[in-house]
Amino acid sequence: MGNEEVQSEILQRLTRVETKLDMQLNAKDIANDALGSAKSASIRLNEYKIKLEEVDRHFDNEIKSMNRKIESEVKEIGKTRDTDIKELKLDRRWLIGTLITVGCLIVAVVTLAMKVSGM
Repeated sequence: MGNEEVQSEILQRLTRVETKLDMQLNAKDIANDALGSAKSASIRLNEYKIKLEEVDRHFDNEIKSMNRKIESEVKEIGKTRDTDIKELKLDRRWLIGTLITVGCLIVAVVTLAMKVSGM
């Protein structure tokens, strides 16, 4: 092999090594860009996670508050219903007592009228 062929072979090999180094540097740049993007995405995801947790806590508290209000209103409705039933029973007792009294008065009036008329 001549001197020129050796130089040509060395040049070709150096070119291949340079190409490989360029490819590795390019890959390193791409990897660094990807790493930066991944870090940025991770930070954004953490921010979204924090916001989502805040929203979740907010709605949990709102739901618990609504449940307390509903339970309170149901208890109040139950008390009102019980009071209404008691009042209705008292009204019925009063009406029955009044009807019995009226009936007795009618019997007394009829009896008195019969005594007065001589029957």
